[in-house]
Amino acid sequence: MNQSVSIMFVGGLIRVLQGFSQAAPTLLVGLLIASVLRYYLGAAGTRRLFGGDRWRSLPQSWLVGMLLPVCSIGVLPILFEMRRAKVKPGAMSAFALSAPLFNPLSLLYGLTLSRPLVIILFALGSLIVVTALGLFWDTFAKQREGEAPAEPTAPNTTDPNTTDHLIGLRRVFATMVHFARGATGVPLLITLIAFSGLAVLAAVLPYGAMQHSVERDDWWAPLTMLFVAVPVYATPMLAMSQMGMMFQHANSPGASFTLLILGAGMNFATPLWFGRHYGWKTASMWFASLLLIVLGLSYAINKPLVPPGVEPAGHTHAFDVYANPLSAYHNLSVATISEMVAKEMDISVIASLIVLGIVAVFGVLFRLLKIDEASLIAGAKAGSFASSMQNEDAAPRRGLDIIVPPGVIGATMLAGLIALSVVACYAYYPSPDECLEEISMARAECLSAANSGQVDHALFWLPVWEDWSRRLEVGTFIRTGQIRPYQRMQGYLIRKKLELLEHELEHDPFEIEETREIVTDVLGTNSRWVRSFRSGV
Repeated sequence: MNQSVSIMFVGGLIRVLQGFSQAAPTLLVGLLIASVLRYYLGAAGTRRLFGGDRWRSLPQSWLVGMLLPVCSIGVLPILFEMRRAKVKPGAMSAFALSAPLFNPLSLLYGLTLSRPLVIILFALGSLIVVTALGLFWDTFAKQREGEAPAEPTAPNTTDPNTTDHLIGLRRVFATMVHFARGATGVPLLITLIAFSGLAVLAAVLPYGAMQHSVERDDWWAPLTMLFVAVPVYATPMLAMSQMGMMFQHANSPGASFTLLILGAGMNFATPLWFGRHYGWKTASMWFASLLLIVLGLSYAINKPLVPPGVEPAGHTHAFDVYANPLSAYHNLSVATISEMVAKEMDISVIASLIVLGIVAVFGVLFRLLKIDEASLIAGAKAGSFASSMQNEDAAPRRGLDIIVPPGVIGATMLAGLIALSVVACYAYYPSPDECLEEISMARAECLSAANSGQVDHALFWLPVWEDWSRRLEVGTFIRTGQIRPYQRMQGYLIRKKLELLEHELEHDPFEIEETREIVTDVLGTNSRWVRSFRSGV
């Protein structure tokens, strides 16, 4: 199936815009964490956070990555600060690959998508991958001489390991300046490079090209997914949802693992960043080792993790987000682009884009006014530095006016960020009663539209209904500690029926009588499913 140049270009543009909007929340988090590392933990504290030079640096970096809510875009500004702090390349590799894979939100979501054992095994598999690569890097890689550019340092610097470092409101302002300038500097440029992979896939894969790929019995499935996953950018939640669809459709488990590690764990910019800073030869060997390890593990688990009792569906929509969103029947217009980008955005994405825009405006302003770390240090008074306790010209500090070690503040901030992730789990996955209210609204909109032949309206609300069905299970699990087998089975059945309804709605020509029969069937399954959560069966 061939594509015109205009469809390739416009489809690639849509995928890039969709990717940028989805990355906005975690990009903001990554920029914030990088600023905290720079001004509060400092070089020594950052090295300690990632295990220093000890044997535990690789598993510790993996664990830190699993706790921080970032994606493969959000880790890029953090990598800059890790390199500045001279964290071992192996630990950087472990963090860069593990941080985008799992976080508290996506891990809980993943536990409802397939057998929990599968998600646990995938997490352990990611530990094996990052450990093997980290050991390889630390054994064979040689950092280039003089790799770290000299920072503008005066006798006063923000590194808490030196005599002087900024404290108080001036340090807070320095953190804000670094945060804002990062949103308009090199991290943003590398982010755009990362999204180029989505444009490449849209140009190579026509509309619907992946609907019959990576089947369970296809020996080439993990290898096929390897070529697709390398240029992919996927958020942890997207990768988890695709894994669930793959298990639901009995696709290849090995291909699912490949998609998780390479699709969510990295993007086009990741190997380019390591090559730029640690040498192209070493980075190429690292990247080749990554592909071989992931491919080997994918084939090793491909057959053992096949879900029992699930027959291959023969097709899936899980990978439509990587193919070109436009077919020959779409109208190439600004309205089409706006509609396709807007339908992938929820309130969190919109709010993050607004915040990112405001931060970027301040970043441009700081650059125009030449406000940076060096200028803040140069204009600081004696009382703005931690060493002013020993400065004879500085007024003595009294009462609560004490200097808290920056490592304590930085550790508190990072712990608070992790705690915020836990709180976000309860906010993103509400109580069962609240979920059932949202499901009731989505169900009414979807089924009434389907019965009246309003296909587009029904197709809009159908994924909303399915998403809330997942949230219902997770919300129940984190509040009660379990999902009963009957509840899990009813959830599986309702999503199966919704999938059948989706296929019927997409059938050309649209057949109203067949659609109404499926709607009736969906209502019966829905009644049993809802009762299982209301009565706690």
